[in-house]
Amino acid sequence: MTLEEFKSTVDLMTSHHIKVSRAYDLNIDLIDFCDTQGKLINVLWSHILTVDGLDWFNWFMYEKDGISGKVRNDLRAYNNKKEILKDLKGLHTFLTVNKYFKVND
Repeated sequence: MTLEEFKSTVDLMTSHHIKVSRAYDLNIDLIDFCDTQGKLINVLWSHILTVDGLDWFNWFMYEKDGISGKVRNDLRAYNNKKEILKDLKGLHTFLTVNKYFKVND
């Protein structure tokens, strides 16, 4: 998966998350309504990424809050004392270098 394809896909996820969050701020709770879509997205990513790759992807998106478009700077991952996964490009590079994509271009 190219960086452009990866970024485009994650941007769609982020856009959806922002819309659901804005609705929630207006006291419209769509979280349960959209739960099925979240499960579907996870299934599709599991066909694109290895188990370890999906784990890192989910960590970045949901724990480091990449899904919001504004990653948390207080949460970091390291490899040999070097910080990794700082941003979306870094996540893509990490997944590619470690062969976590099941199908490579």
